Amino acid sequence: MRTSVRIWVVVGVSLALSAWTTAAVLSGAKVFVVSLPVVGVIWLLVLLDCGYLLGRRWAHRRRRRAARPRREAWAPAPEIRRPIDYPNILPRPAGDTPVDQQGRYRATGIRLAVLPALAVMCLTVQTVFLEHGGDLGLGFVLAECLLLVSMVWTVWTSQEPSQPWVTSRIRAELFRREMFLLLAAVGPYLGRTDEEAGQVRDARLSRLAAAGPAELGTFARLSDRGPDGTESPWQDAVRQQGDGSLPATPAETTERMRTYLDYRVKRQILFFELAAGTCERTEDRLGRTAKAAVLAAVAVAVAYAVLLHSGRTGDDPSTTSSVIALLAAGLPPLCNMALAVQNLFASQRLAASYRETRQELLEHEHTLRGLLAGPADAERAVRFRSLVVRVESTLTEELRRWRIIVAKSEFDAGL
Repeated sequence: MRTSVRIWVVVGVSLALSAWTTAAVLSGAKVFVVSLPVVGVIWLLVLLDCGYLLGRRWAHRRRRRAARPRREAWAPAPEIRRPIDYPNILPRPAGDTPVDQQGRYRATGIRLAVLPALAVMCLTVQTVFLEHGGDLGLGFVLAECLLLVSMVWTVWTSQEPSQPWVTSRIRAELFRREMFLLLAAVGPYLGRTDEEAGQVRDARLSRLAAAGPAELGTFARLSDRGPDGTESPWQDAVRQQGDGSLPATPAETTERMRTYLDYRVKRQILFFELAAGTCERTEDRLGRTAKAAVLAAVAVAVAYAVLLHSGRTGDDPSTTSSVIALLAAGLPPLCNMALAVQNLFASQRLAASYRETRQELLEHEHTLRGLLAGPADAERAVRFRSLVVRVESTLTEELRRWRIIVAKSEFDAGL
């Protein structure tokens, strides 16, 4: 859904809520009064879902503007050829981006984290502030039922909720990896002529485009499987073939090395640096929110205990007592909501994984720069191919860790 559509959805449901509230106040008809809390809850859920996705897009643009100087500093020199300028290398196919899938997954997870807190608030408002048996009180009970049914339905119908995001990112990364395997002529392209490499590329890209989650895991392995099931690691194949099948000249190998350094290694280093910083800031904000909610819940609980001890919550409690009772009931679910969102984002674990991968890539960058500074002989080409396999192994391992961190068989909703 485009940004403009989401904005109009928010405007539309806001106008509908305003019209419904006006009708309930002016007419006093039972159907409008009873359904008003239900309409209000629907408005909150739509606002939460669209608001998160709109805020996420705005934050993404703001981060890109802030990171623009660093991206410009990274930009390769004009004389460095792009990967797609080499023979047989194709750009990654267009499609649904992992960022979009991530947004949908997290929007659903946040909504599920909020639903229990909203249900408790609806019940507490009905119990503390409204008359029993009144139309508005009945409406809040119906709103609570709607929230709980929505939560149960979402959990039960959203099995493997992270799978679209996981599959999308793994496929995108493997498409990108294929470009650089072809660039360095390693893995399935080792020792191939241009014509043979093109045929292998077409077959592998077709297989990758149609692969499901299980097939993607097999495709990600840095080895070839023989008819008897034995695996031949690509690193071993590079050592065994040596310089016996190197189609590129020393000058072309140097050019490919520079392309790989700038467009693969340095770009991934920048990506993991920015991603780790984003995760750390997110974890800091969520952690502060969770701690503030816990402290507020403790303070309100103490205040409510004092009110109970003083006997000020009798048959006709004051407005202050009612508000404190509402907060005492609503803040614990709010704490749970903050912790659930923190667990959903898993920012601390992702940041640690990104930092570790970045450090490994920095070591690979140092090695590659050393190769570029050395003599342009056949041995250097072999060492370059061996290094490419190690770099791709590092990135594939990061992808495996990332999948373990973010993959969920179902949303956590206490069911």
